Amino acid sequence: MKTGIAIISLVAFYILSCSSVAEESTNSIEEGDDIIVEDGNSLLWRIEGNNCVPSYMYGTMHMIDEEYYDFTDVMRERIEESETIIMEVGGMPNPLETFALMSLDTGDVTSFFTKEQMSIIVEFFDTQLDTDPEQFYMVYGKMKPFFILQSISQSYFKENSQSYDLEIMGIAAEKEIPLIGFETIQEQLGFFDKIPTDGIGEMIVESIENFEKEKKQTQKMMKIYSEQKVDKLIPLIQKQSPEFMEFSDLFLYDRNKAWIPTIKKEIADKQCFIAVGAAHLFGERGVIDLLEKEGYTVTAISTKKSVKQ
Repeated sequence: MKTGIAIISLVAFYILSCSSVAEESTNSIEEGDDIIVEDGNSLLWRIEGNNCVPSYMYGTMHMIDEEYYDFTDVMRERIEESETIIMEVGGMPNPLETFALMSLDTGDVTSFFTKEQMSIIVEFFDTQLDTDPEQFYMVYGKMKPFFILQSISQSYFKENSQSYDLEIMGIAAEKEIPLIGFETIQEQLGFFDKIPTDGIGEMIVESIENFEKEKKQTQKMMKIYSEQKVDKLIPLIQKQSPEFMEFSDLFLYDRNKAWIPTIKKEIADKQCFIAVGAAHLFGERGVIDLLEKEGYTVTAISTKKSVKQ
């Protein structure tokens, strides 16, 4: 299951004390059943206006170490109250289908890299990920370069990593709430096929060259995320993965824009819970900004307390 969600989450991950308890803003007020966070530092947002049914939207971090994971009662309540759940992909992909999508039709992975790049990659996997050259070519030889990128990024996290996405999918199944996706797994994996061959090679080599730095930055990002310091989150993502941000239109902004018609359609007549990577929500051309430009009111809500409690 975690392998599957890692595949889903790579697209969004490259976009995004040790307690997992988020800091509560002291600047908050009650409104209806919700506690409004006036400074906007929350991952949970309410959507209203344009005669829609009030709905909720949450910014996930698709993988996160257990110590930073905090799935609260308020989040569960808002999910269970919803009539439809909308996520980046509508459920777990079929493992065999996903494997086929990640496999090369012809040739092998070396065609995507120069000899120098290939040498750097193989040495990194041997010394850092305990995968010797023979194993590397056996595992990755017939796979698209995305699979290499996935393995590098997954190594940033501890073995006990958790997933908000899996938790939300589990609630949808348990409560029999319809779950729909903005995209298919084919579309998500297809984004990487749009990167020029030299671009994906450079992206992977830069990830390797900056491995220790990006691993530390990921730890910092998880802490900031768990504290819901939204104002610091997006600048950190941009700083952490500049090689990815070169393709920000492809991975972030074009997708955000494409999701808006689905959101408008679904919230028009039903209460929805929308869960996408946090990097998609914030900043100019983020989903919150785009919804506000469409005339909706989008308000930060506390994930820790509600008037019902």
